Amino acid sequence: MIASTNDNGQLTWSPAPEACRHAVIADLYRYWLGRQAETGRLPARADFDPLTMRKALGNVALIEVHRDPLRFRIRLAGTNQASRLDRDPTGQWLDEMDAPEYRMLLIGRLTAIVRDPAPLLVHNRQLLDERWYDYEVIWLPLANDGRTVDMVMACQIFADATPTD
Repeated sequence: MIASTNDNGQLTWSPAPEACRHAVIADLYRYWLGRQAETGRLPARADFDPLTMRKALGNVALIEVHRDPLRFRIRLAGTNQASRLDRDPTGQWLDEMDAPEYRMLLIGRLTAIVRDPAPLLVHNRQLLDERWYDYEVIWLPLANDGRTVDMVMACQIFADATPTD
């Protein structure tokens, strides 16, 4: 299913891995699907071996989900993500980001994933906060209890970037 969007992006909920444009993203998504199939539930962060997903690591961010109130904090940002931002955003709360348009876009997507846990594939090209964003990203919900999303793994590759470290 392709969701409608007002942010110039194409959003696909629970896509086929073949819908991924970048092999790194497709491979990580297949790995997530395999962990889900093995357990019959949403995978937890502990279900992933960093060595198995090493090609994606520089493009991966882990975002913690906090509740009451619902907030998101970057637990880990890959080296390619930090380089793109010219700083390491690890530990930053998304609602405190300097870029208000991009912040609202991210919080909206994360809120939707927490509400209805499913993988979300996004292809986007958009001017936000006076900066162009042209990328593919897969958002993957994680849950220690298998049901309640407590973390989201995102793998993002920009159009002008090499998809591997």
